[in-house]
Amino acid sequence: MAKVELLSKERAPLLARPYYERGDPGPIAAALATVPELMQPMLALIDTVFGPTSVEPRHKEIVILRVSSANGCRYCTDLHTKVARRMGFAPDELAALRGEAAPPQRWSAKERALHAFSEALAKEPGEAVELLRAHVSEPEIVELVALGSTTALLNCFATALELSG
Repeated sequence: MAKVELLSKERAPLLARPYYERGDPGPIAAALATVPELMQPMLALIDTVFGPTSVEPRHKEIVILRVSSANGCRYCTDLHTKVARRMGFAPDELAALRGEAAPPQRWSAKERALHAFSEALAKEPGEAVELLRAHVSEPEIVELVALGSTTALLNCFATALELSG
């Protein structure tokens, strides 16, 4: 059970209600609804960072799931395991991203670098960027650091509030 009330549409403040128009907005938005002044900027950041960008969705999911697992966020790891499965990640790939196995040999050098970067970002952020430099452009580095860092923020938020899906 979450450590704060996850607001339903009926209990949400007026400023938060638009986020409920398509149904249940999920535990993160329902928790943020308790402070609508934070809800809009936080969800705008999340939508921008996790939405369509120049980084391939598969590469983004490698970072999101590996960072979440390395940070021990049960909610984000479970949620993104389902997302990755729907995207077509194989069981051995999921095991690697969840920290249960080494990355598959068939992964490209870039995918292996993303995996290593994600682990480092969760544990030794100062060393993470160098793991990517040979595989991606500078704009991609900035985007991937923003993605991994936003994921880490959400990991802390979800873990501290004991969110579950």
